[in-house]
Amino acid sequence: METKQEFSIDNDKQAEGYIDNINDKLVEIGAYKQRLLDKIQQLQLKYDKEKEKEQQIIDNRNYYLSKYFDTIDEKLKQKTKTQEKYRLASGSIIKKYPKPSMTRDEKLLLSWVKRNNLADYIETTQKTNWGDLKKLTVIGNGKVIFKKTGEIIKGITVEERTPTIEFKEWWYVWIL
Repeated sequence: METKQEFSIDNDKQAEGYIDNINDKLVEIGAYKQRLLDKIQQLQLKYDKEKEKEQQIIDNRNYYLSKYFDTIDEKLKQKTKTQEKYRLASGSIIKKYPKPSMTRDEKLLLSWVKRNNLADYIETTQKTNWGDLKKLTVIGNGKVIFKKTGEIIKGITVEERTPTIEFKEWWYVWIL
């Protein structure tokens, strides 16, 4: 019974040959990915044109239905606080009255709330300044330790990560 020998690189010449082989594959994959991106771009342009046509048709329909809706006797429309509706055999024409949109200037609003003694309507958010606190810690035995006291800081989980290895060639990075 023959055992399969595991692939390995044993010297610089083999490493260079392996890199050349991989680079050829990466160039081929890169070119294919570019062709795919070109096709996606073409299809996206077609899709955007169709979507624009669709929106124009809908806008046109809504324009004429809105004009017609304004001529319908008010007694024939169903009304609520937020909308009016008129039923046709093929569907309903609905005129919606959305709530007004409000844009707040937080600085001015906060100032007004303070001036009017409405402290119950002020939110206070507390957050750890981890960027600065982290400088005062060390990791030991999978725990975060406060350097000054040696105390283990609760509320932080240390997750060790597996090291990675990369090989960067100037020309491959340039092509991407």
